[in-house]
Amino acid sequence: MRARRTLAAAAVALVVAVGVAVWARPALPDDSADPSLALPARTAVPEHVMATLRHACFDCHSTETRWPWYARLPLAANLVARDVREGRAQLDWSQWNAYNRFDRAELLDKACALATRQVMPPWQYRLMHPDARLSPRQLEELCGWSREESARLTQEGS
Repeated sequence: MRARRTLAAAAVALVVAVGVAVWARPALPDDSADPSLALPARTAVPEHVMATLRHACFDCHSTETRWPWYARLPLAANLVARDVREGRAQLDWSQWNAYNRFDRAELLDKACALATRQVMPPWQYRLMHPDARLSPRQLEELCGWSREESARLTQEGS
């Protein structure tokens, strides 16, 4: 009888724990930003490059994150939120004009280098978002724009 009570109590505890985990909603990063600081506010970005940035970079590196369905699952939500927080800490296209021009130039150089080496977007993101894979043409266009903009920032200022 005692073993049955212990088993029943363990089953109830397990059901409660699973229920809490399923319904728990981890805090996702705040998506509010000043639009005047965003990349396109004061920087000329060709439309095709902006499209590439939006589908391959903005989910983790801006406040325009498209939260996938699995971001509502307890364990996944924490992992996705962490990735977005870390991504925005490295580069936030929504805060682009808050960086000084030399930091912007360096970030553009890094964006091209990391995309070229296929470090960005990360493989696990590309696995879940196949449209984030950059074609050779997209990579060429992104790097061409980033080199031109980086040179403009370091030579002319802005």
